[in-house]
Amino acid sequence: DIVAWYQSHRVGFLVGNYLGIAAFFPGFVQLAVRAARVRRLEGPEGWLGALVLTTGTFGYAVFGVSLMLFQVLPFLVDPKAAEAFHVLGSVWFALDGLAAVPLVLAVGWATVRTGMLPRGFAPASWAVAALALLMSVGGLTDSPAWLAGGGPVTLLGFVAFFAWTGAIGVVMLRRPVPR
Repeated sequence: DIVAWYQSHRVGFLVGNYLGIAAFFPGFVQLAVRAARVRRLEGPEGWLGALVLTTGTFGYAVFGVSLMLFQVLPFLVDPKAAEAFHVLGSVWFALDGLAAVPLVLAVGWATVRTGMLPRGFAPASWAVAALALLMSVGGLTDSPAWLAGGGPVTLLGFVAFFAWTGAIGVVMLRRPVPR
């Protein structure tokens, strides 16, 4: 079933996943700008800018590798290999939530301390961090299906993280840099 699904959705899956990986390039630019903004706002003694940059680099790297792992699936024809990669990818994808938590908390903390984003981003960050943590539990279980890696909670956590990131990008483009 796994091999058949990836073969029948091959082009759409490969292109969509490829574009997901390519999106990390502007994501890293946004991360660097965000970290620089925090560093500027907190002054020379601050360390939250470095925390945002390092946790973001770690989180994005983990996400990127998991997407690269999924990129292999449409090329596998052996059902056992496809199943193994599918399970590995699904569990890793769930654990991406755990890799995202430090960045989300760092941005929330930096928002409270520096005002770099509107105050509403702090509670939104706490909610996204909680959802990402719940998403990561899918790396520990295969039941119930809604919680297991690759299930609905994994998808919801992934979408919430990237919606949160997108919203930050929009706000940063529209909001003048505080001096």
